[in-house]
Amino acid sequence: MAYSKYVFKIATEKLNDRRTSALNMADFRKNEVYSAIPRLKEIDSELASVGASTGKAVLSGGDTKALLTSLKEKSAELQQEYEQLLISNGYSADYLEPQYACEKCNDTGYIEADNKTLVCDCYKKLMSESACEELNKISPLSLSTFDSFNLDYYSDSPDEKGNIPYKRMTKIYSHCLNYAKTFSVNSKGLLLIGGTGLGKTHLSLAIANEVINCGYSVVYVSAPDILSRLEKEHFSYDYDKEQILLQSLLDCDLLILDDLGTEFSTQFTNSAIYNLFNTRVNMGKPIIINTNLDVNELANLYTKRFTSRLLNSCEQLDFIGKDIRAII
Repeated sequence: MAYSKYVFKIATEKLNDRRTSALNMADFRKNEVYSAIPRLKEIDSELASVGASTGKAVLSGGDTKALLTSLKEKSAELQQEYEQLLISNGYSADYLEPQYACEKCNDTGYIEADNKTLVCDCYKKLMSESACEELNKISPLSLSTFDSFNLDYYSDSPDEKGNIPYKRMTKIYSHCLNYAKTFSVNSKGLLLIGGTGLGKTHLSLAIANEVINCGYSVVYVSAPDILSRLEKEHFSYDYDKEQILLQSLLDCDLLILDDLGTEFSTQFTNSAIYNLFNTRVNMGKPIIINTNLDVNELANLYTKRFTSRLLNSCEQLDFIGKDIRAII
């Protein structure tokens, strides 16, 4: 997919940093080994000399077969001695080779296949992650964790329906924690339903933090904000920006959509919500949706078709209790 110049710049910088770090570490190790085994430095100089002699022999023309064979044998002997010295002194044979993060492209971002230069998967992943980071800049991702979720705010007395908030929320907390710990790109989605201030945002943010720490890409957005951006770019005919934004929402491993139902409802927003959700479901990618609306209200605001697919594709967690913010 196409990315903004900023995302491309950030991903490229990260890739260059990886390669530079690997090369710098290789230089550090070489200096370390030279100090411990001075003969290795001598061998490197001799190998360079053999290489130069080979080049001269090739350029000189004439019958150089015997000379080239001799130089090749000399090079092999030196390389064998080099490797044996490393191993006998407790180093691995490849200790001085740069340890690149990606062995396929050596952190260049490109590979050769079928006589074509292709973008490496690691570079694509970096660009996707950078796009996610850009979207998440306005999200409070660092503010909520499982450790900071306090179950003491929930009453252990039955409510008017006979449900005990503390008991229900303890189960929901454990379910969300297990969901985060066992998350994979094939995980089922979650539908967090309940009134304002019951901890839906906190637990979804906690899931996001845990999943990010496991190396997955996560985008956390509020429905009003993201739909407003999509609508603005759509009706200003900036389709490239709209597509880049939409693709970022689709490409991430986990999308968390907060406050669904609080957006200004239009034909465009309702269609955008359905298309976004439906596309991710068809791609087999999980989504977490938080809403203050109950199932009937969701069906009335959107469609029964959308709500039905939402319930079939996501595990429903019903939050109960009193507004924590009012208690605090």
